[in-house]
Amino acid sequence: MRRWLLLLLGVLALQAMAQGGLYKWVDEKGVVHYSDKPPAGKAGEKLKAKSQPPLDAASSPQRSRSWQEQLQDSNERRFQEEKQQKEAQQTAREAEEKCQRARYALDSLKQERPLYRVGKEGDRSYLEDEERRRLIAGWQQQADANCR
Repeated sequence: MRRWLLLLLGVLALQAMAQGGLYKWVDEKGVVHYSDKPPAGKAGEKLKAKSQPPLDAASSPQRSRSWQEQLQDSNERRFQEEKQQKEAQQTAREAEEKCQRARYALDSLKQERPLYRVGKEGDRSYLEDEERRRLIAGWQQQADANCR
């Protein structure tokens, strides 16, 4: 019983000290002092403690992300960058192939020799000058679009 009484008195004494407040005063030399007790023989200003507003979910600071989360984000970014790089390389390869095809076709069409197509039954149909010019214009557009 005596222990409980001493414990209760100790808790009450701590609470009284904690609620005693904070005092501020300036000495003769102009130095500012802070203490939980008022100055002896001098007037000290009692400071009021401001209570912190309760934290709610909207105003709570975001927690810092763990190194695993940061590593995962970094790996995801690297994966996306590599994917974009591969897609760009594939697009460049396709454009190069189209460019080579267009140049080859232009070279063939610009030569001054008869060109023909072979039909299903093996018969030849020769290109007329107008059709040759139309094909040259089409392949030239392909070359302009894909050759850099």
